[in-house]
Amino acid sequence: MMAVGEKLAMARLRDHISNTASSVERRPSLLRDCSGAVISEFAIVGTAFIALLLATLHLMMIYLAQQMLETAAEGASRLFLTGYAQTATLANGHVGMDASDFKDAICNGASGVDASGQIFSFGPLLPGMLNCSRLTVNVSRAAAYSTSAASRPTFVYDSYGNIVSTGTGYNYTGAGSGRNQIVAVQLIYLWPTGTGALGSSMIDQPNGNRMLTATSVFTTEDFSCSVAQSSC
Repeated sequence: MMAVGEKLAMARLRDHISNTASSVERRPSLLRDCSGAVISEFAIVGTAFIALLLATLHLMMIYLAQQMLETAAEGASRLFLTGYAQTATLANGHVGMDASDFKDAICNGASGVDASGQIFSFGPLLPGMLNCSRLTVNVSRAAAYSTSAASRPTFVYDSYGNIVSTGTGYNYTGAGSGRNQIVAVQLIYLWPTGTGALGSSMIDQPNGNRMLTATSVFTTEDFSCSVAQSSC
């Protein structure tokens, strides 16, 4: 008869042989198992997909800012088109807007009395997403409708990236009158961008900025001057 210890040893040996056989039988099925394929594939392409998404959002924000600037330029142009900018008596006592008044009206709104004696008031034309300190306004008179009237100015910078000159001005009159004149109103905005995902870059100005320009060219109406003006 076999001793108890021998029986236990034989039982352990049979269990070991059985487990080894089962492992060998399971191995082919594990090699054919594809349940983790999706996770593995996402790990490969996921980084590139997220980078592409961020690059798209980066570009989308630039186009959104451009559209908001276009809307602000349209509202600002109407001030000149209708004669408000040339003839209104503002709350600060100025008759007709100077360059500072016009930019302030774009950024913060304005109030006063128009040439006909009617009180007016309007809010900011520049959306809150855009910062007034980054805005430059250019108003010029054109001899004719042409591409040159809508060309954007060139900013000049020093070696430290500070703006030396913008090439802009504030001139809308011809022969002392602002009526029936071809006027170009430009809003220039330095949008802080930078290098986006996948190395995409929309920078065209120093300090990581991109110049956005919104231009409106129109002929001013034959408006009436304010009683305090000899010409407008």
